Amino acid sequence: MKPLENKINIRGTGISNLTATCIVRTPKKCLYLRSDEYYEVFIVNIVKEGDVFGKLLPEREVYPCNEDFGKSAWTCKSEERAYEIYNRI
Repeated sequence: MKPLENKINIRGTGISNLTATCIVRTPKKCLYLRSDEYYEVFIVNIVKEGDVFGKLLPEREVYPCNEDFGKSAWTCKSEERAYEIYNRI
């Protein structure tokens, strides 16, 4: 299975050239710092192998989508709050 990259380009936010870099992770949770200085904490989401737009993709970890935020992913401005959430999940 392919894990998430340590540095990710984030698309679909309306912020051009937005990236996120992993600060800490376990097999079940991650904390990333975005290039706009916000933190994203989330439960690792593993997607099974499957067909996506006619292309077979292997089982892999995926970055949270918009619908995940507030359920299994959270964004916060302070590092302290990010670690509170990270330690709680």
